[in-house]
Amino acid sequence: MKVSWPVEIVGTGAYLPARVITNAELAQRVDTSNEWIVQRTGIRERRQIAPGEATLALATHASRAALADAHVTPAEIDLIIVATATPEQPLPATACLLQAALGCRWVPAYDLAAACSGFVYAFTQAAQSLINDLAQTVLVVGAECLTTVTDPLDRQTCILFGDAAGAAVLRRCADPQRGVMALCLGADGGRGKLIYIPAGGSREPASLRSVNERLHFMRMQGREVYKFAVTQMQAIIEQTCADAGVSVDEVALLIPHQSNLRIIESACERAGVPMEKVAVNIDRFGNTSSASVAVALDEARRTERIKRGDLVLLVAFGAGLTWGSTLLRL
Repeated sequence: MKVSWPVEIVGTGAYLPARVITNAELAQRVDTSNEWIVQRTGIRERRQIAPGEATLALATHASRAALADAHVTPAEIDLIIVATATPEQPLPATACLLQAALGCRWVPAYDLAAACSGFVYAFTQAAQSLINDLAQTVLVVGAECLTTVTDPLDRQTCILFGDAAGAAVLRRCADPQRGVMALCLGADGGRGKLIYIPAGGSREPASLRSVNERLHFMRMQGREVYKFAVTQMQAIIEQTCADAGVSVDEVALLIPHQSNLRIIESACERAGVPMEKVAVNIDRFGNTSSASVAVALDEARRTERIKRGDLVLLVAFGAGLTWGSTLLRL
C-alpha cells in the first residue's frame, strides 16, 4: 500500500541481557553442536534474562535509551505501544506497567500481539496516530523473553530464541518527502498452528496436566515455517518497493526480522538484495521475535549504517502467521 506519512524516528534504544548462551552450552543439554546450529541457522549465541529479570525490565531499559537518544522526557510521551508475545503477565498490559516505570503521564498504553511482526505492526499504528493528530510523540517497543516459553529440551526451538528489547520514539516530520512511503501488513490465521503455545490461554488454562505435558512451551513446524518465510519475505520486499514506486536497488538498508540467516539469505537472493545492504545480528542475538527489527534498527542508527535521506525497509514475519513491512525515507 502506497502512503505518504511524514513521520520520523527521533530516537532509538536497545537492551540485551548480560548472560550469553553459546552453542557449546546448548550442546551440553541437547543433541546438537556449534557446527550444526551455525550451518542451519547462522546463530552462534543468544542472550538470556537473569533471575528476577522479565519483559518489563528489558522494555524499560530500551525505552530509557531511546528517550535519551531522542532528547525526549517521559512527560512528552503521549502514546505507548509495546509489541510482545511474552508479556510481563497476562494482566495488565506490559505497556501500562512501562508507563508507570518510566514516569509518564496517564497516556494511552497498550500491548500488541503479532509475534515476530509485532514491532512493524506497532510502528504502523504509531505512524497512523501521529498523522491523524491523535498523538505528538509515540514510544514503540518490541520486548521479548522467549527463553521463558522455549522448551530447553527441544532441539528444534531451544537453539533459535533469545531475549531482548528495542524501542523507538516517533514524531511527525515537517518535511513531506520523509517518512513512511509504503507498507504491507497481513496474516494467515489458517497456519496459526505452525508456531504456537498450546496452553496458558482460556482454552487450556494452567493445570498440573498442562505443566507435566510441557504445553506451556512453544511448538513449531520448522520446515513449513521456513518455506513460507522465504516466499513471503521475497514477496513483501518486492511489493512494498513497487507500491512506493522505487526499485529494490534504491533501498539503502533492509532490516529484516532475525529469524534464521538462511531464510534471510534465500529471500534476499530471490529479491535481488545484496547481503551488504542487509542488517544481520542473528549470529549474536538469535531470534528475538518482536524485538529483533527494533534492535537491528537501533544498531544501524548507532553505527551510522543509515543516515537522513536513506530509504530503509523494515520486514518481518512470524506466528499467526503474520507479516509486515514498512518503507521509510529517513
